Amino acid sequence: MKHLFLRLISWILLICISFYLVGCGSYEMEPAPATYFHIDNSREYQSEIPVNPIIQSNYVHQFAVIPVEEHVRSSVSTKLCINNTTNELVMSENPFDKIYPASITKIMTALLVLERGNLEDTVTVTEDIELNDPLAVTLGLQVGDSITVKELMHGMLITSANDCAVMLGRYISGSDSAFVELMNQRASDLGATHTHFVNPHGLHSEEHYTTGYDLYLIYKELIKHEEFKQIAGIAQYTIHYTNSEGVGVDVPISNSNQFITSAYSLPEGITVISGKTGTTNEAGYCLIVEATDKDGQDYIGVICGASSRNSLYIQMQQLLSEINQVAEITSSSCTSYPNVL
Repeated sequence: MKHLFLRLISWILLICISFYLVGCGSYEMEPAPATYFHIDNSREYQSEIPVNPIIQSNYVHQFAVIPVEEHVRSSVSTKLCINNTTNELVMSENPFDKIYPASITKIMTALLVLERGNLEDTVTVTEDIELNDPLAVTLGLQVGDSITVKELMHGMLITSANDCAVMLGRYISGSDSAFVELMNQRASDLGATHTHFVNPHGLHSEEHYTTGYDLYLIYKELIKHEEFKQIAGIAQYTIHYTNSEGVGVDVPISNSNQFITSAYSLPEGITVISGKTGTTNEAGYCLIVEATDKDGQDYIGVICGASSRNSLYIQMQQLLSEINQVAEITSSSCTSYPNVL
């Protein structure tokens, strides 16, 4: 009996020593299926990370691994929140899944205008703007109307007017097709390699798609421009332009982002600075926002594919509330953790 007991103890010690030695070395493991999320300061997107990679302990710190959820996912296509100050992930669901961006597309149009255009320029409508969607939001621009680039930006970003997006594309590139080519090139430059645009506004096309992560990459670049934040943060505005007969036209508009208009409240300590909405039957209800917390840290939140406007804003409220929860955990912890991004 005594010998049996000693033999058992020996086996236990041997197993423990083996685990210890393995844990100290460079080892490989194959995790359960997961979504792999990578951010770095140069915003390079590792687009070909395999679904089931072999992870070596000596480079696993380069990636943040997001395990597959076992429970039923929420009723959205994509959900993502990133601390834009530290490049740390707050929360994500399906960040690399193919989605339709609807009018969030207009963030790329806005970026190109701010990079290549002049807000004080005046443009004139010289040809019809055909959207092929009778329900599409428009400012009602007609051939002969004259309007500044700045007013077009207000129309596109505040009320999501699709004719304004078309006019801005023609202003930058001269034609619709040339501007779309520029949109796709700029997306590629930013690392948004799973994005393909076919128009400047986001009205539905099967070939017009992106991912939640790509939207984050584009928006991260856009919010470097204060002019964008100034426009997108306006709740109410009156657009002025001159029609073909030389008569001034005023059009009052309201922001489609209902956090900006205060139609929906925000978690305590969270402020939404800017954002862009998008809605089509195929895309569902979508929203991307920039928000700050009480400590001044900057965040980007994305939700696409909500089933209703109310569901969209409730889920964005919940997503932004994750910011406070992470901050509380961080402030109450005395342990220093390595940066895994």
